[in-house]
Formats: sequence, structure tokens, C-alpha cells
Amino acid sequence: MNGVTLYKIVCPYYILANVMHTIQVGNVTPSTDFGNNIERYIEELSVSKQPLLLTRSGKGSAVLLDAELYQQMLDKIAFMQSVTEGLEDYRSNRMVPEKDVFASLENIIAEAEKR
Repeated sequence: MNGVTLYKIVCPYYILANVMHTIQVGNVTPSTDFGNNIERYIEELSVSKQPLLLTRSGKGSAVLLDAELYQQMLDKIAFMQSVTEGLEDYRSNRMVPEKDVFASLENIIAEAEKR
């Protein structure tokens, strides 16, 4: 694994930049307009799959995401956290030899088959 690849795996900022969509200027709306037209904006979110930035007093106050996009982001973040934990375990020498893992799995399967 080269340094660039490792950086891409470990750095959450890199991952979030690649997971999240850039918020388009057209996808910015005042929160009062959103409140008055909720159904229209929900429909737009489900079709465009693009985040919607809500503003209050001209400043970003919230971001709305399509549920599917939100779940994808959560899944990718969880995966990256697992990778980070695995790299930390490797660096701290908290590992189990492969043969021990497979032996343990075989024991679990054997016990399950007895039931």
C-alpha cells in the first residue's frame, strides 16, 4: 500500500469529500420557503438525490438529504471507522493469527451444528 492510498483510507476529510455531493447553488433555499413548500422540496430531493442547504438569515443552518444518500454516507463512514480501527489494531500489534481465527470459526460452526 503506498502513502497516497493509505492517506485516502485513513483521512476522514478525504472520504467525506468523496462521499458527499457538492451543494449546488440552486440547491440553497431559505428555511421559511422550505417550510411553506415541504412536499415540493421532498419530491425534488427524492428525484435529484442532491443535498438541499437551508438558510436562516442568509447563513447555512441545515442540510437535507435524500434518505438513500444519507444511508450510503452512514455506511461509508462506518466502513472507514472500521478500517481506521483495524489499522490502529495492526499498528498496536493487536492481531490474531489467521489459523486461530479459522480454528475459532470451525469450533463455532461445529457447536451450532450440534444444536
